[in-house]
Amino acid sequence: MIIRRSEQEPQDRYPGVPRYALASAELGQMSLHVGDLSYLPGYGVPHHYHTGGAEETQIMLSGELECWVDGKRTNVYPGDTVTALPGKAHAFHNRTDVVARMITAFPVTSPETVHIDDADLKDVLEHPSIIRAGTRRSLFVEESYGVERVEHSGNFSGAQSTYSYSLEIRPGSAIPVQNYGHETALFLAEGSLTGIIGENVVLDANDGAVVAPGVQYGFSNEGGSLARLFVIHPVTNPV
Repeated sequence: MIIRRSEQEPQDRYPGVPRYALASAELGQMSLHVGDLSYLPGYGVPHHYHTGGAEETQIMLSGELECWVDGKRTNVYPGDTVTALPGKAHAFHNRTDVVARMITAFPVTSPETVHIDDADLKDVLEHPSIIRAGTRRSLFVEESYGVERVEHSGNFSGAQSTYSYSLEIRPGSAIPVQNYGHETALFLAEGSLTGIIGENVVLDANDGAVVAPGVQYGFSNEGGSLARLFVIHPVTNPV
């Protein structure tokens, strides 16, 4: 299914934190809960954790946020990714005067959230659960230089049930047709793409899609600027 941003209205996840749904049980998904959150200046998401299999992947798109994770405090920036395992407390606060934005993703459809009191925090520069922007960059297809993959979360970040990455697709380049045995969430953060998700489709900036198990998808960049496509799998080793 295609999720057109032009057809959506945001819902406040918390005061000052509007969210666009990209995958959920309400949209018909069985294994993904994905959203596009903005943090207005001075607002944030309070200290909390998730239960069961609700591992959360949080990929920064723009701005700067103060990040609390597992009793530590640091800042995260565009391209940084935070993996919060079930039971691991975390929070985000926008201390700047610029809107910040992130993708959040769970490999379950109805994550349970437990809010907790604020705690004493230790300031750090790095944390094992945070993968900094661009540190895991490679060619998506060997010897195909028009598409690069930037990995955001997976076994390398401590994730137990999610694998996420973004594809930087240059003008005139394409990603091959592929399919998986599970639902796959897609979000086009910039640019435009032409391709198939079972049938012909065009994605514009801020459009999303959820590919059903076994359905083929692939895209080409027929525009004049870079396209950046985020891909979320509810497994660590997609096949």
